[in-house]
Amino acid sequence: MDHGLDTSDLRAAMFGLAFMVLFRFIGYLATKAPKVSHLGRPGFCLVVLGDIGRSPRMLLHAQSALDAGYRVDIIGYKGSPLPEQLTNNPSFQAYYLRELPRVSEGMPKIVYYIWAPIKATLLAWSLFYAAMFGVAAPDVFVVQIVNWLRQRHLVIDWHNYGASIVAQRLGQKSLFAKFTRIYEKVWGYKATIHLTVSRAMARDLLYIHEKRGKVTTLHDRAPESFRRLNADEIHEFMDKIKLEKLVKEQSLNSSFLPSIAAHQTLFTEKKSANGPATFRADRPALIVSSTSWTEEEDFSLLLDAAKQYDDMAKGQGKAFAKLLFVITGKGPMKQQYEEKISKLDLEHVVIVTAWLAAEDYPLLLGSADLGVCLHKSTSGVDLPMKIVDMFGCGLPVCAFKYEALSELVQAKSNGLVFEDATELRIQLVGLFKGFVAEDPEQQVQLEKMRDVIKNGFQRVRWSENWNMVFWPLLRNLDKTWADAQIFAENPKYTINPRLVMQEGYDIDDGLYEEEDEEEDGQVNE
Repeated sequence: MDHGLDTSDLRAAMFGLAFMVLFRFIGYLATKAPKVSHLGRPGFCLVVLGDIGRSPRMLLHAQSALDAGYRVDIIGYKGSPLPEQLTNNPSFQAYYLRELPRVSEGMPKIVYYIWAPIKATLLAWSLFYAAMFGVAAPDVFVVQIVNWLRQRHLVIDWHNYGASIVAQRLGQKSLFAKFTRIYEKVWGYKATIHLTVSRAMARDLLYIHEKRGKVTTLHDRAPESFRRLNADEIHEFMDKIKLEKLVKEQSLNSSFLPSIAAHQTLFTEKKSANGPATFRADRPALIVSSTSWTEEEDFSLLLDAAKQYDDMAKGQGKAFAKLLFVITGKGPMKQQYEEKISKLDLEHVVIVTAWLAAEDYPLLLGSADLGVCLHKSTSGVDLPMKIVDMFGCGLPVCAFKYEALSELVQAKSNGLVFEDATELRIQLVGLFKGFVAEDPEQQVQLEKMRDVIKNGFQRVRWSENWNMVFWPLLRNLDKTWADAQIFAENPKYTINPRLVMQEGYDIDDGLYEEEDEEEDGQVNE
């Protein structure tokens, strides 16, 4: 199984085109060979051309496939640790590729043009070797060859378009942007199933890119481990990570922090060691944003909004809440923005950066008051996973506005949308002027949005969505094995879609079929 072209690596564009004729010929010969007979449990292979541990959607696919009775192999780069729930499963195996060096930011473009085809060739060979002699299927054009040779089903999970990412970095008219568009069109043209993260992308794949095969939308959903924490859990978590230390290390604003005595954290307090935790009346509001520190997210917008908020709050006493922004993530532009942050002279706002362990990230989201998403879609049809994580934790979001975002964020319902720093500042003022720090139920706007998220988005988690949308498609690929083995071993997968809809699950994630579009000119939703 293959995942979408969602990384910034400009991989295999020239190499894929140069060897297209050869691969097509190999494919023709492969179709003349007898089909492979699948014995035992079927294999489910995922390819991640990036850090496997930082590819949450692929890891969720892996867990769902294991739960459904598949053997799961995953190919990608080694980096962040994988969840123990996967690594402790004997039916799961990770295969790591040797990561090739990248062209450093600021290098002349000619260096990139020379290195890209060399890197693509080496990457293609390593993937092909892993696929043929290790596991089941590699990425993009290599997967097509292995499919022909080994008679596999190909599923492409489109998170975004590689061509749009290339165009953002090098320009729409650049040679590589043109090559990548052709490459995606040729090698991503046909698959058994095309998964997309949005309905807008599904329509785009059908009408503009004219993909062949079933096209279906599998919206991201947070797993059950993402949830809102109560005051006692927040107290325990804050006592562990001690955000006040980050504030002292990264900010010169000594007056920002309240005094912290025994049984107190920056946000909570207890009257005794064994007593219940409550929120402090003098606590700051906790605002979280996650980023990969790339050009897709303009953090100067957040810095400008923070400065505008601080200017309004000066001289207003306690009318405006203090704001603590915690920005998580790693990426190439992190140091550049950290330098800008260090030069800010703010009284009511502090911005710190942090890198959290995987298990601490949902706890931070579950403790926060607001999430901010600055994702600017290169394609206009992808949806940011970070908002899914925030909603999974019951966290309202202020998000940068673009067309497809309305599938996830409904303005003034489960979040707010903005287009510039001034709009974001207005939203921050509206949410945190007169902020009742000690009583979440009196935070009127935030509490309303939390209720909408709880009664809407949180009613469907990843496992239910996967079982509703993707599982029936997988089952049909090898129906005999599925009926005889998976249902026998896992009776919970006999889900009745009609019953689920009657119970109020909002999973209208529609199945799009290219054949239907030919017949009546419409996309079935």
